[in-house]
Amino acid sequence: MLFLDEAVKFRKSVRDFLSKEVKEEDIEAVLRAGTEAPSAKNRQPWSFVRLGKAETDKLASLMCDWADLQSDKSGSVRESARITKNAPVVIAVCSPVEKEWPQSDYISIGACLENMSLKAVDIGLGSLIVCDVWCVEKEARTVVGTTSEITALFLLGYHDDASVDRKRKDLADLVRGVELGKGHKTALDSLPEAAVGEEKFVFISYSHGDRDLVLSDIVELKRHGIALWYDKSIMYGKKWDEEALGVIARHNCVAMLLYVSKDSLSSDAVEKELLQAKKCKVPIFPIHIGGKPLQGYVGSSKGKNCSALLDDRCKFISRSAVPAVCDAIEEIAETGRKLGVVALSGIYDDFHYEIVNDGVKITFYNGTSETVTVPARISGKPVVEIGDNAICRNNSIKKIVLPFCVRRIGAGAFRENAALEEVVFPQTLDQAGAAVFRECTSIKSVGLPSGLKRIPEAFFRGCISLVEALIPYGIEELGEAVFNGCTSLERVFIPDSVKKMTEGGFFGCENLRELRIPEDIVGLEINSFASCPLLTVTAGGFRYVNGVGEHLKK
Repeated sequence: MLFLDEAVKFRKSVRDFLSKEVKEEDIEAVLRAGTEAPSAKNRQPWSFVRLGKAETDKLASLMCDWADLQSDKSGSVRESARITKNAPVVIAVCSPVEKEWPQSDYISIGACLENMSLKAVDIGLGSLIVCDVWCVEKEARTVVGTTSEITALFLLGYHDDASVDRKRKDLADLVRGVELGKGHKTALDSLPEAAVGEEKFVFISYSHGDRDLVLSDIVELKRHGIALWYDKSIMYGKKWDEEALGVIARHNCVAMLLYVSKDSLSSDAVEKELLQAKKCKVPIFPIHIGGKPLQGYVGSSKGKNCSALLDDRCKFISRSAVPAVCDAIEEIAETGRKLGVVALSGIYDDFHYEIVNDGVKITFYNGTSETVTVPARISGKPVVEIGDNAICRNNSIKKIVLPFCVRRIGAGAFRENAALEEVVFPQTLDQAGAAVFRECTSIKSVGLPSGLKRIPEAFFRGCISLVEALIPYGIEELGEAVFNGCTSLERVFIPDSVKKMTEGGFFGCENLRELRIPEDIVGLEINSFASCPLLTVTAGGFRYVNGVGEHLKK
């Protein structure tokens, strides 16, 4: 995951994609980011259609035919057709034909596309927004199979490192009324601290010319729990000699990661670090920026001196030359794990976590965001569990989004989040602990996944704003006091799959008016709805009139 400053800086319009397949979960992540964009009056005037090869080829052909008829001398439309045809993923971004406020809707769609572009950079992909489809927009609707307007095509895929930097206009020529030149502290200026103490660590050797690239990797490696030492300031001199070379000589320095480039192989500082590593018998793991062999970097006598300290025959890790594309992180992190410099727990952004048998468990959230999006992967492993009381007692949180891989939620996981209004559950969830939403006083409605078999004790206890609860088909049992104290609850729909519930499930639900419940359910008692004076229902061998129960005659 990148910082926003990096994503904005390294976003480029990609016109030559690699043939490498894009993962389905990455496509979903990009689309989901688009839907989080702001829109005028919250109209969200977008929808998406992923095109197959046949549809893509047909669109490209239509664009080329249009270019031929129009004598498109600039070649713009024809070039757009070429890029579209070769893109691994083509998504038609659609909007309603009839627009009450077209200017606002188009601005909203632009925000959606920008979100998608930034998310693509964030996960190591490239993108291109193609508006030339407008030349054949009406014909494109037939190809795509929609009556909506085809506002743009969004192309997505992996790309090479040869993208061209586009010159930007000077900010001073574009802005009035803002005092410029004060500078801005970016997230890269607040990097994690280097390893200290007696823990094992890996020394990072690199050149100042590769700073942005290496620091991007350092942020990610620290999130993977890898213990690192690096010189943030890279100030060469006597102090550097004493500190950096002394660090390499420490007993707990178990390896050196060397970022290999033309700059680093020509660096006096890197050469001294390599000599010290050889002297101290510290193994060196080269990371080749751009994936070149050693001879591809050597351009001076100094470079030859450094390369002589490396074994050109040994296996090296290949890393993109684009700083934002952290494509080697998993391989580097795995090297760290094999060296024993990765912790079994750590902090990823604001999430504290620990490694469990089948992935990662979130143990604590320490952030202040209104929307908490739990990452899908940490340390290269899927996030499969939200631990007991992990995201609780936080008055900032309004929405929690769980990734598709989460299977378990611990007891009290979201309890006492006073502002919480919405939780997005994955369908993979099949286990939940007690009191998950206890005392979440702002939540009004919850859609549970069908994979759960049991709603545990006190699941919604004290959710005083909860008005409606829809229990999905597939759940078989409701635990004790599930809705205890839900004083605003009016409607509950319990499917026939639920065979058992425990007394006290609706204690204090004084506004409960409508309850759909299987008549053959077991576990009810004569006083199960004594505190529900507005409810009349027949179930479990009882008839309750205004909450008062009586046995049914057999």
